[in-house]
Amino acid sequence: MAGDRFLLIKPWSYRLWSDVEHVLGQLLIAEITNRIPVVFWPTHCLHNGFIHTNGFELYFEPVSNYSIFDLAKPEYTFFPPIWDSDNLLAEDVDKGTWMYRSIGDLITSDANVVVGDVYFSISEIIPFIKKDNAAYGMTAIEIYRYLFRKYIRVKRDILMEVQGFYQSWLKDWHPLLAVHVRREEDDMIIDERKEKADENYWGRNSRKYGDKNFKKRKRKYRFLGKGRMLKANTQYHAEIRKFVNKYAIRRIFLLTESEEVVEEYRKMYGDSVVYTDCKRITANEPAYNIENPVVKRRRGVEIIKDTYLAAQCDFFIGNDFSSLSRAVSRIKDWPEQNVKLLFRQRGKRKYPINVKMIAAREKSILRSFVEFMEKLCRRIKKKLHIGSDKIGN
Repeated sequence: MAGDRFLLIKPWSYRLWSDVEHVLGQLLIAEITNRIPVVFWPTHCLHNGFIHTNGFELYFEPVSNYSIFDLAKPEYTFFPPIWDSDNLLAEDVDKGTWMYRSIGDLITSDANVVVGDVYFSISEIIPFIKKDNAAYGMTAIEIYRYLFRKYIRVKRDILMEVQGFYQSWLKDWHPLLAVHVRREEDDMIIDERKEKADENYWGRNSRKYGDKNFKKRKRKYRFLGKGRMLKANTQYHAEIRKFVNKYAIRRIFLLTESEEVVEEYRKMYGDSVVYTDCKRITANEPAYNIENPVVKRRRGVEIIKDTYLAAQCDFFIGNDFSSLSRAVSRIKDWPEQNVKLLFRQRGKRKYPINVKMIAAREKSILRSFVEFMEKLCRRIKKKLHIGSDKIGN
């Protein structure tokens, strides 16, 4: 790699495993562009509880021998053009506009320092991989695992905690099944009927709209038809039974931030359930209550500890919409049948399993209308004493 070409990888989501996933994508871009990667998570990151430190290096070893301070040189050029040597440590609050941030922009830039602070999945980057790259010809999951092995090295003190718990509570109980259950999102209900009425519903409802637009949507969804409520996280137990019956599971290692989930699994599986002693919250507590500014690194350690313990199990069931579950599935080369990431599928769409959902009736509007007309026709014929009750006779 050239000694004056760098890719500075800043945070995207400020959630630990989500940002690691973002880092992996940027590391692949660094390889493609022959740049030296430097990861910098500032002090306001979710799990960075210290002042003037690199949050990434609180948990992982550096990905290169350079720091952000080596990049802040007045003689260097920077891309996107908003950056310079004076503001490199700052945050761009407008990065969500994606200006100057397409994959093509990042790859073709000739600047000394390119800043990667927006998320690209590996699938988006694959078309740009050259034949001389080690990832050429790999699938997305194979590339994630390749990047994990090459770059993500957990700090020694965290690994010691992982091994200590494993030796004490898990080592002698194989086959082991790890299960990651995110708590139910009480403040979110997905209404499939609205999505069928409006193809853009999922994206539109992640934004804020004024009263005028809200009223328009309200009129549009006046006749939604009947639906049925699907509870959150209901698929887990059926999947757990399949693994237990097929592989004679002896212990279930549970990963969750929810006190209620721990209690539920203890009642259902008794002493077979094993879990770490970490900070958890109840259903009526907001998610930010899980954080304490004084012990933020401890929270990050607990998350990484659970993740790497799950990776030492033989089987894993997780949430397809969770970056933690995806991390577990990518840390090692799991046999395909040993991992199950759950989601709720309705038609061609995937939805998170840890939210309630109002499911539309399976019958289409056209079919319901035809059935209504058939019933009406039969009633009319009956009153008129017409022999056949079939439409068209």
